[in-house]
Amino acid sequence: MATRRSDQGPWAPAVLSAVLALAMVGVLVTIEVGRRRLAAKSRASEAAADASVTRNARAFGDAVVATGDPTPSDEGLAAVAEGAQVEVREVRRSPDLVVILYGSAPYGTMFGRANVDACHRVTIHDLGTARAASDVERLDECPPPAS
Repeated sequence: MATRRSDQGPWAPAVLSAVLALAMVGVLVTIEVGRRRLAAKSRASEAAADASVTRNARAFGDAVVATGDPTPSDEGLAAVAEGAQVEVREVRRSPDLVVILYGSAPYGTMFGRANVDACHRVTIHDLGTARAASDVERLDECPPPAS
């Protein structure tokens, strides 16, 4: 009686190769999806930190207006800035009060922590009157700290 040889033998290496190839593709897709999620989370965290710095600059402008003082001193502005978690870089008083502020906020990245550093120009109109208001504008570059 002759033994019958199965024709399924040569298929085993091909099936194994196909399964391994699919597994590798699955691993690569999983890595890419995870990388994109981390990058999106990092961008969202950076945007939140950037918004925080801008909110702090707006809070400074609102606090200076709320004092009602028509001519706040540099020390008074520095005290308000400290409460708003910003730093005064420059003050101009003519015709409106213009204050350049520096602010920083931390955010998480894929590989640790980083900071958003930004400067804003806060222009305060009609200080000491009922029409007093402040405008906040983000600057492209920060001036050097005052000595």
